[in-house]
Amino acid sequence: MAQERVTAQIWPTAAAAFAAVLAGFELQSSGARPAATIGLVVVAALLWSVGRLLAERAQLQGYLDLARIAANSIDQVIWIEEYPSGQTLFVTSAYERIWGHEKLTPMQAAESRLEIVHPDDRQRVRREIRAGQAQLEVFTTQFRMMTAEDEERTVRTRFYPHHLKGGRSGYWVGFATDVTEDLRNHDSIVRNRRALRALALVNAAISRAQSRSELHNLVCQSLTEAGGYAAAWIGLREHGPIARIRVTAHASGHADYIGALDIRPDDPVLGLGPTARAVREGRVCVVPSVANDPEMAPWREAALSQGFAAIAAFPLLRDGEAFGSLTLYSDELGAFADDEIRILEEMSISLAQGLVMIEAKAELVSSRKMELIGHISGELSHDFNNILGIIATHAEIGGREAESEAAVHDRFALIAQAALRGVDITRSLLGIARHPRGIPQLAEINGLTSRLIALIRAAVGPGIDVQAVLSDEALPVEIDPAGFNNALVNLAINARDAMGDHGVLTIRTWRSEADESCPARADLAADLKAKTLVIIEVSDTGTGMSEDVREQAFEPFFSTKGPARGTGLGLAAVLGFASHHGGTARVLSSGAQGTTVQIVLPASTAAAPDATHRPAAALPAPRPAALQVLVVDNEPDLLSGMVETLSIAGHGATGCTSAREALETLSHSRFDVLICDLLLGNGEDGTALARQAAADNPDMRIILMSGNAARRANSRLRWPLLEKPFSVETLIGQLASVQAHRPAA
Repeated sequence: MAQERVTAQIWPTAAAAFAAVLAGFELQSSGARPAATIGLVVVAALLWSVGRLLAERAQLQGYLDLARIAANSIDQVIWIEEYPSGQTLFVTSAYERIWGHEKLTPMQAAESRLEIVHPDDRQRVRREIRAGQAQLEVFTTQFRMMTAEDEERTVRTRFYPHHLKGGRSGYWVGFATDVTEDLRNHDSIVRNRRALRALALVNAAISRAQSRSELHNLVCQSLTEAGGYAAAWIGLREHGPIARIRVTAHASGHADYIGALDIRPDDPVLGLGPTARAVREGRVCVVPSVANDPEMAPWREAALSQGFAAIAAFPLLRDGEAFGSLTLYSDELGAFADDEIRILEEMSISLAQGLVMIEAKAELVSSRKMELIGHISGELSHDFNNILGIIATHAEIGGREAESEAAVHDRFALIAQAALRGVDITRSLLGIARHPRGIPQLAEINGLTSRLIALIRAAVGPGIDVQAVLSDEALPVEIDPAGFNNALVNLAINARDAMGDHGVLTIRTWRSEADESCPARADLAADLKAKTLVIIEVSDTGTGMSEDVREQAFEPFFSTKGPARGTGLGLAAVLGFASHHGGTARVLSSGAQGTTVQIVLPASTAAAPDATHRPAAALPAPRPAALQVLVVDNEPDLLSGMVETLSIAGHGATGCTSAREALETLSHSRFDVLICDLLLGNGEDGTALARQAAADNPDMRIILMSGNAARRANSRLRWPLLEKPFSVETLIGQLASVQAHRPAA
């Protein structure tokens, strides 16, 4: 090439010299006229000019070759196209990698290059190019395109006008830069900063929140308002025959969409979404494109209508099991890249740990509160039951004495009923104190429940449909049947109050086989996770509970019914009953979907009693023969009422207010029965008195009584125990019972 350029530069001069010599020779030989001579000179000049032009062309070609080499060496996409024809005159090798070799036809129109521009960008790019060319100024456009290797890339193109003559002709020089990676890196940096900001916001929320619901709300608000995500919500896994993810908090302008979500981890269709998979599999699940992910089919249309382009769901783990999830939405296609996900995963771990910490703190505070309430309740119950016993006993005596006067009798009946209401409150307090009444015995839950259905229907009223869905298999447990009856009726009354005059109350029972890895057991204590459980579930179609209410539902004296309608002891007593029998109680609520409360009890390994066998109705206890009874109680008014009651019943009754007085009386008088309170004045122990009396007179029957009988439920007493206050019939029946059986030696 260099030799050709040298040759091109030499021969025009040689040609001109040869033409001049030839012209001179011709003039000398022919004596030509001056005009001819001038013509020859012109020809020579033309030849020289042509030669010069050819030389310059060769030189320019050399410069063009150098420019091509330089352009290729910097790997820059450059082309020159003629204006206005659009013919491509020059391209670099990098151009070929984008548009392909077949696009390099020398006279190809540049407009055809727009065929590989992304369809969504094509019209915009065409308008920008035409507008830029009309302005005859430098302009820039950016677009997505498919390369020769069928890969989508983003290209930024800059056009420079060159030698445009009056806007009619000239050249446009184009420079194209592949900015795909730059954009990805920039987007990655922006998203990573957003994720780091989200991590900081969540940690700040954990340090500020005082309750689980407050933390849920703070996190969702922070992630949307300051974190930059389109929407965020937190859900907890419900436990029941149909497991759902219950939305506990959300923040965005998409409340209707999030509130309508129906996500079931174990459902073959509704369990395909990212949130269900995250909870089920315990790992992060990302949907980079809502429009194209086939598993988003049940929610795609609704999600796209909200402007959501990508979704990421993060499991909230406790001991390796997912108890809930945090779900984030982005309006950016392809959001949630690997780096961002790693940061957000750290955030979700911090959130889960924060939730566990807050729950542990709340449980500790609640435990201390319950311990204090239990201690106070236990101390007060004895005296309170004594007072109620005085009222009930004397009201019953007065009612019997005034049987002939209906008005007076009715007044005494009202006094007795008021005393019984006080008894129920006392027993509820004892339930809260984890001292429920009664001693556990083997019972079958389905049988107990079915026998209560008629009572529950009467309690809730005709407008509420009571449905019982009981397990087909026997469900043996060791519980106090009376305590279970109270707990179940309590739940039914609460459900009625939540529904009003109309609704559906559903009672379900089932067995949950031992499985520590079962997600439904994630929130249970460690000792319950490994046991076979019996679950009694009461669901209603009422107003449901907010998260704030749900967190306080089992707290003593907490009520949403108002001061005139509820004591706030119902659910607390249910939890007390379940805890006393080795189980627990939990509330599942989904807002407008109603409330579900579960009583979870450990199943008994003993054979269940035959639920179909009904013992024959017991005959009324025979009236005992006249007995000599010694009654010992440190409450004089209650003592006098019992002595009078026994006297009216035909027995000889003597009363003592202390153990010393009772022993002195026993030393010089013989009695058939001793009725003794467990807790006497001045710290005296009624059981010590009973043992001494039994040793002195083995034939004497002994009955113990207490205003806090539950304290002695597990103390293996040798004698029957009456719980104060008790009715006259109960006392007479107990006397008949001890008369029929000799006391234990």
